[in-house]
Amino acid sequence: MARIGRIPSDTLRDVDRRIEEATGAQLRRCAGSRRRIERRLRELDEEVELESLLDHNASVIASLGVMVGALVNRRLPSVPVSWTASLVQLAARGWSPLEPLLRRLGIRTAREIEIERVALGILRDDLDRLPASLGSRRFSDNAIRIVHH
Repeated sequence: MARIGRIPSDTLRDVDRRIEEATGAQLRRCAGSRRRIERRLRELDEEVELESLLDHNASVIASLGVMVGALVNRRLPSVPVSWTASLVQLAARGWSPLEPLLRRLGIRTAREIEIERVALGILRDDLDRLPASLGSRRFSDNAIRIVHH
């Protein structure tokens, strides 16, 4: 289950802005086409959010570190210990040292993915209510603005 907003955005503002601009570009590409909106919604169902990535990788790294430490080198459990310390920080402060790197790679938070999902829903509903002659860019920009506020 997604935990929207669990990780605050401590990322550099330009990285956040780049991710938001990419979301806006996706919305503009989808505006006016029910088929593109539906396809994008399916893509969002498959997108891995930052929170899940941190959680899942933590268990894999911890397990591998313990196994390698037991079989190869007894000093290697420091890897899962340091990762576990990172998880404690994530739970306590809502931040992980890996967050800035993952954000630079374009990994979005559950909240950001949900914002796009809701904006796409608004655009899909608008197709039924608005005249086709109006520009799709205006509605895609309005949809993301509505969801953000």
